[in-house]
Amino acid sequence: MTVDATSAAEERAWLERVRARNRRQPVILIIVFNLLIALVGWTAVTDLRRLQTPGGTGLRWLQAAVFGDCDDYLTYSLPDPERPDRRSREQFCQDLRSTSVAAKAEQLKIGFELRQVRADRVRLQLTRKGVTRTVELHMVRHEGKWRVLRDAVTCGSAGCA
Repeated sequence: MTVDATSAAEERAWLERVRARNRRQPVILIIVFNLLIALVGWTAVTDLRRLQTPGGTGLRWLQAAVFGDCDDYLTYSLPDPERPDRRSREQFCQDLRSTSVAAKAEQLKIGFELRQVRADRVRLQLTRKGVTRTVELHMVRHEGKWRVLRDAVTCGSAGCA
């Protein structure tokens, strides 16, 4: 075999290795995407399952109350029928956001911990600036879902907008 024939054979072998690698790349990419989709789906299912519990709903509502997320605040709670609120949704949301300005600035220093769950009460710990306080939320079932009742118990403990 001459030098040219050897070089041509080596080049063909090299090209075949490159082609084999290029055939594997789409398969690897598909596997990675499927794993990513499965992980996102598992996380979503876990989060949705948690929201079906009184503790998960209470935790989500308290986070919304502290950080001023008006949509979650209203979605995961019900007003006290004995103390109706006359504010418009826009005014209500504006009031909620104004109470959460400081919390948004220091959000990495705020912690939430679920402590105790009973059918009608959820007890959480809220830590801000190193100070921990217990928050008790009154829970009710509404249309098959758990909701925080914004009554004297909840508003006295967590503060309502």
